[in-house]
Amino acid sequence: MASRTRRFRRAAPRGSAAVKLRLDLIFLATCGLLLALLGYEHSSLEQQRRPSVYSTYDTGPNGYRALYGVLRAGGVPVQRFERDLGTLDPAIQTLIVTGYEHDSSAKPLDQHDAALLRRFVAAGGRFVAIDTEFAGPQDVTPGAGTSLQAPGGGDAIALVRNAYTAGAARASGSIDWIFPFNQSRGTPLLANNQGMVAVWYRYGRGEVVAITAPSLFGNAELRNADNLRFVYNAIANHGVAAFDEYVHGYDDRQTMWAALPGPVHAAVWLIVAIVGLALIGANVPFAPPYLPEPADERDSSAYIAAMAELMRRSRRRPPDDEVVWRAAIDFQRRKEHA
Repeated sequence: MASRTRRFRRAAPRGSAAVKLRLDLIFLATCGLLLALLGYEHSSLEQQRRPSVYSTYDTGPNGYRALYGVLRAGGVPVQRFERDLGTLDPAIQTLIVTGYEHDSSAKPLDQHDAALLRRFVAAGGRFVAIDTEFAGPQDVTPGAGTSLQAPGGGDAIALVRNAYTAGAARASGSIDWIFPFNQSRGTPLLANNQGMVAVWYRYGRGEVVAITAPSLFGNAELRNADNLRFVYNAIANHGVAAFDEYVHGYDDRQTMWAALPGPVHAAVWLIVAIVGLALIGANVPFAPPYLPEPADERDSSAYIAAMAELMRRSRRRPPDDEVVWRAAIDFQRRKEHA
């Protein structure tokens, strides 16, 4: 009985430690889940506060998600291009680049990209540049003029009748930038009373369509049939078309970790730190081991010795008390010796 009691008492601390360890794991998992949810909520709020940009992924008022869907539904072979211009597929014959000045994740085009665009157009490609600010010779658009800010000019009307303006008489929407009439190059396609809004010109064996009002083709303005018809004509009927989404920060070679927002990164690293501290605290001792006092387990010899001591101290002890006392002492000594 004594040995079974001793085994039971030694097993109890291990059970309590296991329960405590499970509680710690549940607590860590709950904290990690809360941190991940907070990170996701923060990233969702940041996404909602992010301004709408001229990207085919954007569903805001300025986004081109609706235009991309209409082109695909109309049978236009259109796709998204999400790599550096140096890796452009030779099968792509029409490249569309939209303005990215107000895009926080933009990857601006540089002089190397400008050289690649000139080579693309000169070899027979069609380049559709939809932006507000064109910087003339310093711009990446091959042969582009210089645009000027001129708000309040009103809607743009078609100046010529050709394949680009077929079915599009008036483009309505926000027009704040124009090409001055005295900088005319090529064929003006759309214009208002302030200047030209869209021009077309040859460059090498290819062609360029430069448009200074990107909001005309955003999700909010694409309900205008003339707006849709004009941009449809500018993109369709010239082979495979591609929207450059790399300039807006999209990269199809990007890993899942790199695509996660910063708050989620912070939450993951906090979870790793908490788990690391928990593992260190559970496996690395920081103090000498605690040895509990041995259990006070008495047997019958202790009872005999106690009774003998009481009888010896009693004034009315029987004549044979010394015999009992000596027997108890002798029994205790033999036990200790054994």
